[in-house]
Amino acid sequence: MSPKRAVALLALLGAVAVASVPATASAAGAPLSLGAGSYAGLAGQGLLEPLVHISLRGGAMLSPRGAGVVGIDASLPVLSIGPGWRGRLDADVIIRANLAGVNTMVPLTINQLYTVAAPGRIGVGYYGAGVGIAAGGGTRLTAKLVAGAEIARRLGGEVNVHFVERDTLVTVVARLHL
Repeated sequence: MSPKRAVALLALLGAVAVASVPATASAAGAPLSLGAGSYAGLAGQGLLEPLVHISLRGGAMLSPRGAGVVGIDASLPVLSIGPGWRGRLDADVIIRANLAGVNTMVPLTINQLYTVAAPGRIGVGYYGAGVGIAAGGGTRLTAKLVAGAEIARRLGGEVNVHFVERDTLVTVVARLHL
């Protein structure tokens, strides 16, 4: 399979996963199966919350060389491997610019994150790992380690370590929850 087809296939799988996630869940986080009339009643009581949370990402690559990082992530709780775990799809653009030109790499990973305490609370930490592809200068497989915490209601911070072929990339990003 060509690198372009691999990137397109992974992007399509991510889009299908995001589109197939139910729109709501109970306050406890379990998916609900509701008729049209019951949804309105529960939503009015504040018992429903979105299952897919989108966050904008921005930060810097610290190693092996300095670079800027921008991206987006989407939580995918239906891809959980067990209690306390949740799935997330991350897409970042790592941009290195110097006098020799501009180089970019686009890692796209599917992650499993373990939440240390109740999700959605300030100060909650999480860690996990992911796999995916990194496009830019060829398409390569990548593995990723993640550690982060919620700093404020709409703001989180995270350290990511990407393993791409012979390179180990360390990034620090802030996450703005939409």
